[in-house]
Amino acid sequence: MKNKSLTALNKRQYKDTKILIKEIRKAVEKETGLTFSELKKKYSEQALFYKVLRCVTTTKKAVCKTFDISIENACRYKRKIEEQGLLVQSVDEVKCPYSGCMAHILSTNEKMFAELTKSNTNQLKLF
Repeated sequence: MKNKSLTALNKRQYKDTKILIKEIRKAVEKETGLTFSELKKKYSEQALFYKVLRCVTTTKKAVCKTFDISIENACRYKRKIEEQGLLVQSVDEVKCPYSGCMAHILSTNEKMFAELTKSNTNQLKLF
């Protein structure tokens, strides 16, 4: 009985991640006016990582899975872009839309920087 429910859960999660990938790709394609394959041809991996995070504010894992970028490379790209002051990570962790684990949200869109750098917790206001 456990195996059947686990299989159903895995199928549901697989379906949800496929929907997420489709929605992220659609948002980036709409914003850039380029198809997925055109984006992959036109931009290097690092440039694509930057471009995607200008269009969609999400976790590194979601970007990597959507655009076939290795996590290891994405870590390097994130650090380089962050050092240039062009990428901001959220102060608070949120549930990753892809993995379901707690993670920080990333963005290279300047309009999102202020929102991501303020905390939503009241922990500092206790004293």
